[in-house]
Amino acid sequence: MLFPALPGGYRNNNNGNFNDLGNNANFWSATEFGASPTIYAWRRFLRESTLKVSRTDQPKKMGYSIRLVKE
Repeated sequence: MLFPALPGGYRNNNNGNFNDLGNNANFWSATEFGASPTIYAWRRFLRESTLKVSRTDQPKKMGYSIRLVKE
């Protein structure tokens, strides 16, 4: 499935600022793990400077984009 992954950056949960607008595209996966109070999920991201998709685990309180997919 192809879609336009526009570089919308993300909202930093520590200070509420938007970072990396125009440079990175960040998307949450549906997979969660961890225990309360900090729940984690996988983040997929594309950097403007590279041609690859990367993955890191991040706390769910970070403001990354979502992509709705109909199954």
